[in-house]
Amino acid sequence: MQFFNLPTELNRLMETAKKFKKTHKKVFDIVLYGSSVKGKGEPNDYDFMLILRKAREDDRFDLAFEFKQRLLDLGFPHDKLDVKALNLEDLFDPNYLASPGIIIEGFSLTKGKPIHELLNGESYALFVLDVSRLEGNEKTKFQFALKGRDGKGGIIKELSGRYLGPWVVLVPIEEAYRFKEFLDFWGVKFESYLMFGVKGL
Repeated sequence: MQFFNLPTELNRLMETAKKFKKTHKKVFDIVLYGSSVKGKGEPNDYDFMLILRKAREDDRFDLAFEFKQRLLDLGFPHDKLDVKALNLEDLFDPNYLASPGIIIEGFSLTKGKPIHELLNGESYALFVLDVSRLEGNEKTKFQFALKGRDGKGGIIKELSGRYLGPWVVLVPIEEAYRFKEFLDFWGVKFESYLMFGVKGL
């Protein structure tokens, strides 16, 4: 997994998270998620989620505030820093909208692995492309750029993606923004979906 434009080294950030967890018994994990782990060169913000064990609302607020101060000390810009906290049991509440992003995109700063790896799975972004605005020669050029002249190259190979069917592409979650930038360059509209999967039989 790649990280773009973190204000500090990843190892230093992980060490800070591990120390924070060690000194706060209610902390189960600290997760980095959002645009900074999806391949965006200039993240809009830095999203952190403290996952806690049965913490009251005031504890959640206090712990998030305290960890935010640690991040500010590491050089994270105040205006781009978003630190929240939730209880572990709420992570799987269907009404909590951030949960899919945390599970699919998230990177555990205390364990040094993506959340999807800790769950023995993989995370992807699925793109359904609308090429109706491309005409003739332009559509052919786009197709070559997408998957090469032989159908086995192009941006899909570069990003370790897969062409699943007519204008449906799957890319690893950490390459989602790079693929989006590619589509924007060509003026191709799309719908995208975050996906978590476990390899079957």
